[in-house]
Amino acid sequence: MKAQHTKPSVLICSDDANFYVLLAYILSREGFQTTLVSENEVADQAAMRPVTAIILVAAEDSGPALRACAAIKASDTTAHVPTIAVVSSGDYLALLKAGADENFVRPISPARLMAYLGSLPKNDANHARLPDEDLEEARACGPLSIEPGRRIVRYGGQEVQFGPIEFNLLRCFLEAPGRVRSRSDLIEAAWPPDRYVQPRTVDVHVGRLRRSLEGLTGRTLIRTVRATGYAIELDERSG
Repeated sequence: MKAQHTKPSVLICSDDANFYVLLAYILSREGFQTTLVSENEVADQAAMRPVTAIILVAAEDSGPALRACAAIKASDTTAHVPTIAVVSSGDYLALLKAGADENFVRPISPARLMAYLGSLPKNDANHARLPDEDLEEARACGPLSIEPGRRIVRYGGQEVQFGPIEFNLLRCFLEAPGRVRSRSDLIEAAWPPDRYVQPRTVDVHVGRLRRSLEGLTGRTLIRTVRATGYAIELDERSG
């Protein structure tokens, strides 16, 4: 008897029913199942079942999307779920600061959205791992250890699951601790190819990574190098 494979699930929080129908159609063609959720229930729904990603559709009034994003990122159960903001203008920094992992400005490119979703680990427990997913094994980097397959970062007896952008940034830093990484280096390492990313967006995500590492280790590991970029400093004695 063949095992039943659950389609990867995406929650869509939107007040625009027509836009939801469009997104649902695009995602279903690519093998995803979608659920329309409200601002008030999105965090609870994400906590109840495995979810590959959450899409927050922000209208001209971005308040509901901001509140939903804050609720998702405030819970340890859902904070690691990749959260995508779909905005109507280029003013997306507020959602990034609230915790959104990625953003797309309408009208969105279905190909770019699918490329991003395709880069995420699927929530299906029966999903067969691709060979490339096993190439990078868990490894120790000074006082930290990382598990790329699950985006887990460990320090001492604690572990935290990071969002995809922050984890990719951290992995880039850990390839050569102490080396200064330019924003261009970080964009190449953490975002899908051909994705336009503003320098300010990089700064927001590095700031979130810095705070997450401070919460895990109690220390500031990432330093800013003025007019150049960022670097991570690890102290073996603190492990």
